[in-house]
Amino acid sequence: MKSLLSRGKTRNRSFSLIGPAGVLLLMVVPTLLRLFLIGRFDLGNDEAHYYMYAVHPDFSFFDHPLMIGLLISRGMAWWGQNEFGVRFFAPVLFLLASLILSLIAWKLYPSWSYVLTVLALLNAVPLFGLLGSTLMLPDDPLTVFWLLYLLVFLDAIRRLPTLTSGGKAGVWTLLGTLFGLALLSKYNAVLLPLITFGILFREKSLRPMLREPWPWAGLGVGLLIAWPLFYWNWIHQGASFLFQARHGLGGFSFNWVSFYQMVLGQIGYVSPILWVLLLASLFVVIRSGTPFPEDEGGLRGRIVLWFSLGPLVFFNAVGLFHPILPHWPALGYLSCLLLLAALYQKGKEGTFRTWTRAGVALGAGMTLLVLLQVTLDMIVLPERFPQHIRLKASSPYLEVRFRPVPRWVDITNDLFGFRRLARHLAKEGETDRKEWSFYDSDHFNTADELAFYLHAPDRTLCLVHGTTQFDFWTPPSQFIGRNGIFVSTDKYPTDPRSLYPTGTFREIVAEPPYAIYRRGHLARIFYVYRLIGLEHLPWQKGERAQ
Repeated sequence: MKSLLSRGKTRNRSFSLIGPAGVLLLMVVPTLLRLFLIGRFDLGNDEAHYYMYAVHPDFSFFDHPLMIGLLISRGMAWWGQNEFGVRFFAPVLFLLASLILSLIAWKLYPSWSYVLTVLALLNAVPLFGLLGSTLMLPDDPLTVFWLLYLLVFLDAIRRLPTLTSGGKAGVWTLLGTLFGLALLSKYNAVLLPLITFGILFREKSLRPMLREPWPWAGLGVGLLIAWPLFYWNWIHQGASFLFQARHGLGGFSFNWVSFYQMVLGQIGYVSPILWVLLLASLFVVIRSGTPFPEDEGGLRGRIVLWFSLGPLVFFNAVGLFHPILPHWPALGYLSCLLLLAALYQKGKEGTFRTWTRAGVALGAGMTLLVLLQVTLDMIVLPERFPQHIRLKASSPYLEVRFRPVPRWVDITNDLFGFRRLARHLAKEGETDRKEWSFYDSDHFNTADELAFYLHAPDRTLCLVHGTTQFDFWTPPSQFIGRNGIFVSTDKYPTDPRSLYPTGTFREIVAEPPYAIYRRGHLARIFYVYRLIGLEHLPWQKGERAQ
């Protein structure tokens, strides 16, 4: 009888979800769901822009390196020019990142419960479990190379002082290679060598490595692998470097509105409870030391802390004086999940564990709500909101002035409309190549969407005064004397009759606005204009492309 009971217990334990089976389910099931969803809604503005990278292959691009274009090109080669083809690698890369993060977690804290906690937190954060796993962005490959770098670094750092010269050369060559691939994904990768050399300088036991050639050789390997990025900037007078310097740093002046947008944006992307807990975990680890067992001297804990604080401190410090996008510090939050999960594992049942579970529930709920909004349009915004409220001494005692609610406040509306607009333009005959030679917009993201949905990547322009990526693609001079279609949206409404100097076109004719409805509710409006006879290029546009 005892033998049977013991066999039963062993059998039950083998099927426990607190083990390899649970880890596998938590990685595979969400991936299958994401693969099912990614082709069911229009491309986002940024995704359409990166589609243009894929159809205009180059060593690099004005605003990002080449990796995202290579991946989208391969996805479309397998699945066609459609939303699924563009996004295919988003859930695939997120699955790979989840696997690497699980390996890091196991190395830090060899417990299936800990690995499951890390994965649950990862999927519950909307920034990762939704945006980073369903939309095709440069952050997707960057995350994979960032985590691979951390995995190799954690594994090698204790053994490096005892390795032979050949072993050290191999480790630093591998780290340099991962840094180079990360830099070919997104400029944020420049933080990797800064963090690495900061750790080597800060840790007394590792400081002698700074006098050895291997870390510096690894840095050289990374820069050598990223040579296409430097080559493109060399032949274009550093255009991308200068743009990123202005875009990421720019002028420095504190602005309360930008500050609140930075903070509230990150809270929304991470979810409120988890955002507080992640920051709290940083303070706990700084004060109390490593949360990982079998971490002699706390070195691994400090390394994870560096990889968390690096992006968070850098980008939020910049954000104090220059507007940043809330997802820029994402890799810091990603690394910090390892700390929060470890504190959760070490803590006894109580307030902290309760709040962590509540944070996972809220984050997962927010992610699910956005998915339902994308697919079902469940939440309908009111048409107006009170802009000004004033109490009066005479009747009427309360004066309320209302303002229309912009439709783009619901960010999911950005994922709908261009596919239907393309059908509308085809129906109106405005996709006839014999009459309409090119498409144009005042905003590069709108032009990107037109290029994708009208299948016209080599006939789409963005004729604006400032420099955009379009200036390095199709030369607009080839369309002199031709007719085109101009499109703007209610998010970026522009009338080309006031945008372009007199004489740019022989005539500009406004068409009736085209409204997009979702489940009977107005979602966005397109403004369409016919551009008759391009007579000359405004602002000398197109010279860079010729």
